[in-house]
Amino acid sequence: MFPNAMKTIPDFQAFHRWLDEQKGWSQDLKLNMILLTGEVGEVANEVRKVVWRAQLLEAEMGEEAAWEAALAEYRHDLGFELADCLAYIFKLANNAGIDLEAAYRAKMARNVQREWTAPPPGGHD
Repeated sequence: MFPNAMKTIPDFQAFHRWLDEQKGWSQDLKLNMILLTGEVGEVANEVRKVVWRAQLLEAEMGEEAAWEAALAEYRHDLGFELADCLAYIFKLANNAGIDLEAAYRAKMARNVQREWTAPPPGGHD
């Protein structure tokens, strides 16, 4: 199984079932949730670096340019940390027997129809 051949969410879920088997990695739901939480912390750390760098650059290049420059500097590492989170989400879905594509489609269909009295933090729940 080769990652470049994957095109759909079920492909990614199948890849992670295969990878877990090949590497002998745990399929324990609780452990993988803990590991996902650690990866989310690593994403937060990369975003912290972007914010810090943008603040340092803002005086010389302006807010928007500073933000873009800081993102460019940390985009690669941030992408890797986000990919780690996504991998654990696929693993959690596998561990719980969830078709993640179906769950995502159903939840987004609900969000399209839903009315909020005030916008929730982050745009949805």
